[in-house]
Amino acid sequence: MALLAVLCLAQTARAQYDETDEVEEWTLDLDEEETPKPQHKEYKNALYLQYSASRYKPGDDASRFHMNEMAVGYFRSIQVVEEKPYFVEAGANMQFSWETSHLKARLLTFRVPINVVYKIYPWRDKDFAIAPFAGVSLRAIAMARERTAQHSTNLLADGGWKSFQVAWQVGLRFSLQHYFLGVSYSRDFRDSSKFPGIRQCNVQLGYCF
Repeated sequence: MALLAVLCLAQTARAQYDETDEVEEWTLDLDEEETPKPQHKEYKNALYLQYSASRYKPGDDASRFHMNEMAVGYFRSIQVVEEKPYFVEAGANMQFSWETSHLKARLLTFRVPINVVYKIYPWRDKDFAIAPFAGVSLRAIAMARERTAQHSTNLLADGGWKSFQVAWQVGLRFSLQHYFLGVSYSRDFRDSSKFPGIRQCNVQLGYCF
């Protein structure tokens, strides 16, 4: 009887061992447990309005005067590193400038800015981004006139101003879905042969699509 009991126990253990091939019921599927990384919406195009408080140096003397400036612009964003938020932005804007206290001048300027941008997403589940950027821009003054009670002076001809100049800029942009608010600073590269020399503090409000 004892031998029969030992044989029964052995058969039972063997049967339990044979059933362990159904391991899929106990295996943890790591792919199913991982939280998928959200894909933030990246918009390729943007329109914006910009206000600038600027300081102009019209010549070799130490004089400076301030201008108020409004611009409307567009840029296109190109992602340069796959699955990484690195971008190159290229666009253009048209800017109208005015000053009444010193020079009584009116300017119409076109700019072509090119920036390198990196976006930081503080939250995984929200399309909010902080985007520092830096770059250069080409400026072309299309019209610059000083008006007085007696006459109007073309500053590009009679004032000796140059139409073209290159500037650098740095800034920070805060984006939430389609909208963004940006602040930046720009300044002409130093060139004693070209005037006016311009420094700008800018505020942008834009829409992405």
